[in-house]
Amino acid sequence: MIPTIIGILAFGKLQVNSRLIFLLVVTGSVPQMVSEFMGTNTSLGNLFYNINIPIEYTVIFFFFKTSFFSKSKGKIFYFIAIAGFLMAIAFLVFDGIQKRFISEWVCFNNIIFTAWILLLLLEIYEDDSIYLGQKMPLFWYLLGLFFYTSCTVLIFCFWGYITTTRNEYFNVLFQVYDLFNIFMYIAFSIGLLLDLSATTTLKQKKQHDKP
Repeated sequence: MIPTIIGILAFGKLQVNSRLIFLLVVTGSVPQMVSEFMGTNTSLGNLFYNINIPIEYTVIFFFFKTSFFSKSKGKIFYFIAIAGFLMAIAFLVFDGIQKRFISEWVCFNNIIFTAWILLLLLEIYEDDSIYLGQKMPLFWYLLGLFFYTSCTVLIFCFWGYITTTRNEYFNVLFQVYDLFNIFMYIAFSIGLLLDLSATTTLKQKKQHDKP
């Protein structure tokens, strides 16, 4: 709720990347609310979660698309993106979107997101001057995404086995998932607040500089 409230109140003052992060938070909250009211592992719950997978992929695609400056890194980014698009078609054709929660699709997407993050970090390492100033919230967005996608990929990989096998130790895995989920939203909130602060400061500076 925290990044959602911040995004609603400050949407008009946020940069494009921050608006995309806000959109990611809002779209991700819909299947969670549906599962709270309808229960988990229902056809309707599976439908909403599966619909959100390509929406999440599209939003994060545009988030990274606006962040790359290097042509060489951009080509790698698009190559990986095409692979993810083809895999999405395969999942939709062979599994559908309502029969079950397609955890393998989420697992595959998380691997792609992690690769994009590492690729962008490599670009930042090579020329960090590009990302100074107005790009500072990017650090928190990448931090939240990186820990969530990389640390939950195995949970989604074995989702079917974990959810169908009665083992009290598997409850720890869901607690770990919740921790990384919470950390991601906290990092998003910090990034949104930093973006809002930078935009407000820039606006005040422009008003002050006017003759």
